[in-house]
Amino acid sequence: MSTFGELKNNPRLKDIYIKRLEILRLIRDYFWSQNFVEAETPIALRLPGQEPYLNPMSVEILDPYQAPFKFYLRTSPEFALKKLLAAGWERVFEISKCFRNIESFGGTHNPEFTMIEWYRAPGSYLDIMDDTENLFKYIGKKLNIQKLKYKNNEIEYLVDWDKATVKDLWKKFIQVNLDEYLDIENLKILVQKRGWNVETTDMYEDLFYKIFLNEIEPNLGIDKPIFIYDYPAQMCSLSRLCKDDQRYAQRFELYIGGLELANAFGELTDHKAQRINLEKDRELRVQLGKEVWSIDEGFIEALEAGIPSAGGIALGVDRMVVLFTGARDINEVIFQSVHDQINN
Repeated sequence: MSTFGELKNNPRLKDIYIKRLEILRLIRDYFWSQNFVEAETPIALRLPGQEPYLNPMSVEILDPYQAPFKFYLRTSPEFALKKLLAAGWERVFEISKCFRNIESFGGTHNPEFTMIEWYRAPGSYLDIMDDTENLFKYIGKKLNIQKLKYKNNEIEYLVDWDKATVKDLWKKFIQVNLDEYLDIENLKILVQKRGWNVETTDMYEDLFYKIFLNEIEPNLGIDKPIFIYDYPAQMCSLSRLCKDDQRYAQRFELYIGGLELANAFGELTDHKAQRINLEKDRELRVQLGKEVWSIDEGFIEALEAGIPSAGGIALGVDRMVVLFTGARDINEVIFQSVHDQINN
């Protein structure tokens, strides 16, 4: 919906946008009813996270003497919300505007997007699964929406949602035991055997997703939502390791109709292990030729001060709205998306 005229004259787009605003209200209602506290944390940060595959947008802030200070628009409020956990908040959520550069415009992405992120401490990633399922059902019942819609799929979601480990999905869809491909050299051979190009610069995660995105993801959540959990540990620098197999980590993603909606962790709260992981991520950014910055020492200090066992999640609100409204793509649920501003 690129112009006010389209919003004014197209009843379908107007209905989508009104439903978007209702969904935002219902998200707040749900979390306040569950004794969560709503936070408001900075959008402009001196030090963003170290995620190797995210690209923050930079901004220059001038003081009264026009001395420049480089800041970055947040890709997520994650570190700020975890600092609130360290301050003693047990249940916290934020509906936030987030920004990620060097991503596609339209379809399922917008460089500026809305995210709901929440944390429980004490809590686990299993608790976060329950929160997520309950949130969708709460919204759907309030809006009297019986099925979610994405492209040509109608998805039953007022039923019990599916759960499967990543390892189980590799076995089911491509008949591969993922245990045998947790190192980059073996995975590289597998990717080549399956007909996907391998670049000399490819890291483990690049190789993993060449198979996952093409051969597994399109099958996920087609009939009803599915949580896929326990990813290879080298892909989860902010997650705690699984107790029964430390080659994997407590991370899950939510898929509905083949669309990825959320990314969640059983949070890593050991400050020493977290520093090591962030340093590895920073080094990987160097290898990838990306901009680097110092580790956020305030985040490490918060972990050192102590956070109970915690679970947390980031869920894309724009994609959620697409599912509840049956919109064609993300551009129809965002007023003046980047794609629409560039092309109109």
